[in-house]
Amino acid sequence: MAQGADDFDDDEAFESFPDPEVARIVLELDRTITRRRRAGAIGHIVEGRAVPLPVKPSHIELRVLTALAQTYGPLLFGKEFELVLEHIAKCGAVVLVQRALWGDLPEDHGLAAPLLDARIPFEILCGTWPDVFMAQAHAELQGFRPRPPDPRMESDDGERDDG
Repeated sequence: MAQGADDFDDDEAFESFPDPEVARIVLELDRTITRRRRAGAIGHIVEGRAVPLPVKPSHIELRVLTALAQTYGPLLFGKEFELVLEHIAKCGAVVLVQRALWGDLPEDHGLAAPLLDARIPFEILCGTWPDVFMAQAHAELQGFRPRPPDPRMESDDGERDDG
C-alpha cells in the first residue's frame, strides 16, 4: 500500500501546528517510527529483501500521526498504544487507518479498540485524501464496474460477430 511519495521538510511540516505540544508529540512519534523502520530495514537489507516502506514517515503518515497526537496526546507513548506504533512502523499509517476503520479480522479489532476516539479524524483524513486511503477499495471496485464492449467482437454493422 502506498504511503504517499511526497517528501517534506521538517521545519515546514511543523510550522503549521497551532499547538506546540501536538508538534512535539508528532516529532517524537516521527523519531520513534523512523528508529523502528531503520532497524527493520537493516534486517531486510542483510537478508537481501526489498525494504517495504520508506524509513522516514511520509507526509500523509505525518497527517495520521497528527490526528493521533491531537486525539490522544502523550498517552500514545503508553503501553496501550504499543501495538499501534508497532503496526505503523511495520505496515504504515495508511494501512493502520484502513484496518482501524474497515478491518474485519480479529487482529483488526484488537488494533482498532484503542483507536475508537480517532475514528472521526481518520474518516476526515479518508475524505480529504480518498486516492491514498481508498486506493485499494477503488482497485477492488474496478472489477465490478461495467466494461465497454470489446470492439473486436463487433462486425461493421454493429452486431456481434460470432465467427
